Amino acid sequence: MSIIPINERRSSDVDPWALDLWDPFLDFPLFPSSLSNVFHELNPGFPSVNSRLDWSETRNVHVLKAALPAFANEDVLVELQDDRVLQISTDSGSFMTKIKLPENAKIEELKAFMSNGVVTVTVPKGEADRPNVRAIEISGED
Repeated sequence: MSIIPINERRSSDVDPWALDLWDPFLDFPLFPSSLSNVFHELNPGFPSVNSRLDWSETRNVHVLKAALPAFANEDVLVELQDDRVLQISTDSGSFMTKIKLPENAKIEELKAFMSNGVVTVTVPKGEADRPNVRAIEISGED
């Protein structure tokens, strides 16, 4: 998830792809600005991907976007695993992320689309499962 500034506009008016995002480690020389650089230094020869991942939602749908500019859609795998876990990965193994979908997500209607190196996964919202609640009569003396 990205850190997006909150302002007085409605969330539907904000385009999260058009905002400059804050990097909290940018001014600290001890921390690299990209964790993929650290991974690549620890695993030389293993390909790594510098990717951007954003999660947003509207009133009716959850939207997940993953930027994978070096890959074609036949190289990217989108899988729904047990216990509502969405996995996006590449055939080469250089990128993999897992996200647990919320309870109100209609996982049977999940769709994925890729254009210009950006994978967009949409999951419509439904009614969240509510616990079965029933009133219990209280007996006793008054």
